[in-house]
Amino acid sequence: MKMKKKLASVLTVIMLACSLPWQAQAAAPIVSNKPHKAPVATPPAVSEARPVKAVPEPAVVKADTATKPATEVKAPKQAKPEKKAKKTAKKKSKKTKEKQSKVQVQQSNWRLKVAQQKLQVLGFSDERPSGRMTEATSTALKSFQKQHKLKVDGELNDATYQKLTWEAFAKEGIPKVKGKEIVSRAAKYKGVPYVFGGTTTKGFDCSGYVQYVFKDCKAKLPRLADEQALQGIFVTQKQLRPGDLVFFTTYAAGASHVGIYAGDGQFWSASSSKGVILSSLKDDYWKQRYYGARRVLITNGEVYK
Repeated sequence: MKMKKKLASVLTVIMLACSLPWQAQAAAPIVSNKPHKAPVATPPAVSEARPVKAVPEPAVVKADTATKPATEVKAPKQAKPEKKAKKTAKKKSKKTKEKQSKVQVQQSNWRLKVAQQKLQVLGFSDERPSGRMTEATSTALKSFQKQHKLKVDGELNDATYQKLTWEAFAKEGIPKVKGKEIVSRAAKYKGVPYVFGGTTTKGFDCSGYVQYVFKDCKAKLPRLADEQALQGIFVTQKQLRPGDLVFFTTYAAGASHVGIYAGDGQFWSASSSKGVILSSLKDDYWKQRYYGARRVLITNGEVYK
């Protein structure tokens, strides 16, 4: 009996031992020596009833404008044509004002330099003309203003400048000779032909003719028209008196033609086409070329504005 029990237990153990490898083989995957491909994940079926939600992309910390879509890059605002035109006009007006201010400064400096020269002529100053207002110039102006009963402020106002130029001219200009005398001598040479560079009765050019007429009256003038234009004092057409000089721009810029005012809007000159002739300031040719006038005879009187 004991032998039977032992035999039965041994058989039971053997059976259990035999059943374990088969269970292990069923549970373990089949391993092959051949290389195998990784299993491909099959995407889950998409249901038409439930749309797939888009997964948000990770935020970019620093974005470069070059990688952004064209729609996201903001184009620079273009100014309207009207605004551009206004800005351009403002710039132009600003430049014009700056140029005008520079011109005014240049004119005032030139005027002051002339005034300093006149103060020297009249003995009020020995300062070298510089075109800059100095304490010496201001003091000289005050002395001149006091002597001529003007407002004593040491400034070069219009009244002071006008009186200053006249007093200097009265000292340096042509004395005693009268305008009527000059005009009478000018008419004497009517018809003398024009000769470029001519200074005699055989032939005159414009400035040679004017110089000759004044010399006849014992009055001195420079030879050339642009030099004669620097003599005396400036006068307007309304202020013209017989014997004053009138200048025109003809073959060259500036004062390139000169004549002697005869009165009633007329003047004597040596014209290149007709020689010595009486012409009118109202003629289209001379009217368009009128340059200015100067008074060289003291007897023609002081100029008032």
